[in-house]
Amino acid sequence: MRVFISTTTFAECNKETLRLLRKKNIDYVLNPYKRKLTEIEINNILSESSYVGLIAGIEPLTKQVLENAKSLRVISRVGVGLDNIDLHIAKQLNIQVYNTPSALVDCVPELTIGLILCCLRRITSVDRNMRKKVWGKEMGLQFRDKILGIIGFGKMGKKVARLAKAFGAKIVFNDIRTIKSRIAEYVSLNELFKISDIISIHYSSKERLITKKEILRMKKGVILINTARGFAIDEDSLYGGLKSGKIGYAALDVYNNEPYSGKLVNLDNIILTPHIGSYAKEARIRMEAKAVENLIKGLAKTC
Repeated sequence: MRVFISTTTFAECNKETLRLLRKKNIDYVLNPYKRKLTEIEINNILSESSYVGLIAGIEPLTKQVLENAKSLRVISRVGVGLDNIDLHIAKQLNIQVYNTPSALVDCVPELTIGLILCCLRRITSVDRNMRKKVWGKEMGLQFRDKILGIIGFGKMGKKVARLAKAFGAKIVFNDIRTIKSRIAEYVSLNELFKISDIISIHYSSKERLITKKEILRMKKGVILINTARGFAIDEDSLYGGLKSGKIGYAALDVYNNEPYSGKLVNLDNIILTPHIGSYAKEARIRMEAKAVENLIKGLAKTC
């Protein structure tokens, strides 16, 4: 059996996953490009070789790609999101799809809190000034008593709430489900936009969440954080909000298109990171191990 591994840094932190594949007599091929694959590239790879399994990253696994992958039986996603996979077609083709949601419950919320603190205290801004030999102090804000609005109150959102509570923040949230919480108060999405000092996105929908209309409803100087889905925020509207000062500061780890090289890089009041939510060594090892475990389980059912 042969499988293709598309993630760019697979097994760099720990080779045990590759040893396990060999032990199970599973041949593997690593991503030769060492970057996110395009639709054409992953289509060519899966259609030209008899891969029965794919350990997947965030490359587009569209209807065409899946239909051309004649031998494919299992997709094991290294990560949480499945929005890059046409799940309807995968089901029609009897391709099993797995992901690794529990592996990121700590590292993405930790990154989120780190970005919030950097925005509040202007850490990246003063660091840039120091490197330019400018001794310039910027007045920041405390996290204590700020209203943190969390959109999407699943595992990630709840963990962010618990961490933020330790700083003395007040937590409100919105979710499409009815959820009870002892540390956070449910509010409507409109109310969340209206009252939050900081807004953090943790939902998994493919729908656009924040456009110019939503930004106009927010507090002046609001801090906006997105470590969930790039499509959630209209980046042109975000750019306008940051330029006008309606949005005081923002931090993004995900983008409409990746790798990102748009006009937001020209603004000083935004922190941009290259989709590093899962890039904590411990989490990466757990996530890759679970992905291999899922792959082996899926192949045992189908091959």
